[in-house]
Amino acid sequence: MLAGVIYLAALAVVGALALVVVIVLAGPHSDVLPGAAQGVVVIVGWQAVLVIPAMAARLVWRRAGKRPDR
Repeated sequence: MLAGVIYLAALAVVGALALVVVIVLAGPHSDVLPGAAQGVVVIVGWQAVLVIPAMAARLVWRRAGKRPDR
């Protein structure tokens, strides 16, 4: 359950940051990226939104499974 909570929290943070970046790039700074790079940025952006929260949840899942020996 903890891994799921971490996944949702990381997804919210990464999603909010991605939204801000998209708004900045689509708004006043729309000429920053050349046309050929826009497709790559979309792919990398979606990977970041999907992979970073999954990595955080996996880290918590693995650490939660390790119990100290008594």
